[in-house]
Amino acid sequence: MVSAPQSSQPAIGAVIYPPGKPPEALLAEFAAQLAARGFRLGGLLQDTLRDETGRKTDMTVTEIDTGRKLSIGQSLGKASKACILDSQALAEASGSVRRAIESHADLLFINKFSKSEMEGEGLAGDMLAAVAEGVPVLTAVPGVLIEEWTEFTGGQTELIAPSLAALWRWWGPGRLYADLANGVEDCAVKRVVVGLNWTMVETATGVGLAQTPERGTPGCNAAPDAGRRGQAGLKALAGLVHSANAFDQALGMAACNAHYNRYDLELPGGNGLESFGVKGGGTVVIGAFPGIAERLPGAKIVDRKPGPGQYPEQAAEWLLPAAEAVIITASTLANRSAPHLLHLARFARVALVGPGAPLTERLLSYGVEVSSGLIAQDPDGLARAVAEGGGAKDLKRFSRQATLRRPAP
Repeated sequence: MVSAPQSSQPAIGAVIYPPGKPPEALLAEFAAQLAARGFRLGGLLQDTLRDETGRKTDMTVTEIDTGRKLSIGQSLGKASKACILDSQALAEASGSVRRAIESHADLLFINKFSKSEMEGEGLAGDMLAAVAEGVPVLTAVPGVLIEEWTEFTGGQTELIAPSLAALWRWWGPGRLYADLANGVEDCAVKRVVVGLNWTMVETATGVGLAQTPERGTPGCNAAPDAGRRGQAGLKALAGLVHSANAFDQALGMAACNAHYNRYDLELPGGNGLESFGVKGGGTVVIGAFPGIAERLPGAKIVDRKPGPGQYPEQAAEWLLPAAEAVIITASTLANRSAPHLLHLARFARVALVGPGAPLTERLLSYGVEVSSGLIAQDPDGLARAVAEGGGAKDLKRFSRQATLRRPAP
């Protein structure tokens, strides 16, 4: 398990597109997917209208927060080759941008960076204001303006290929916790158990597990309101994934899993350690799973407390980017190292394995191909095992293994 450094992701992402092929539909689809997952969005999405010859006839923008559509084009006649942008109309539409900045939206869409912004006009000031306020920005930039865009941002930007996969990579696994918590539906919490090794949250529909932080971990202190932690409901518990307290983070992760790893979830079993075959030559494993050397001979094993023939946690920095397949212990979700590991392994096939693995398709957008976890079958027995300091093998006696896989293309 590896400690995650602070994120250094640029605050502005730019989808670079070739002449005549603006990614308007792509940005609209990405915005729709994020909104469906509960993220707060703001700003403008553009739609360019053309006649049968391909000539621009109008440009409209849609305010994401209100759904209002405004024309920002002006008619200059068929013979004109000048820009049809109506600066006054764009200024009116910019109210949506300012509202997103004021409300600290999760992501601000700026319809595009054009010659107006290059000259300091248009929405240039709003982009810089958003960055100053810590609001991430996503825009579209024509390939011919890459140099001007880089100068405008001072190089603090990430250039994105025009595809959904590239947009999700830019969005990044650092948003995974918010995504998981957003999807949790509120309900009553029946039981919370914090054991030496595992933390458990139980509802009427499922049980969630997460690894308990080691005693002495920074931020892992006596829990406030012990005995009443579940009274606020599952949604509030899941929100603890955003806490700075390691104990609360694990509790929040267990609450998320209580929602996703439901009793009625129909998934096949299988051992997640063998998700990509039994050959381990090109595989890196994060976490010293019992018997892993025999299961995956030749795999490189990384652990916080490495044994003979294993690598220290720092080795993940150079092993994961070159790996063909990566198996990550789900305990990294509880200790907050999972996002950084997923970023390092973004070019590999990735499996998340362990009792704390969420069984949800939300993971698939963040580079996870397989998630293999547990679904409780005997909640009372599971609670006893957790309370008595049981390990992963003990938890399996009261659960069934379940594996979620990304559908084949």
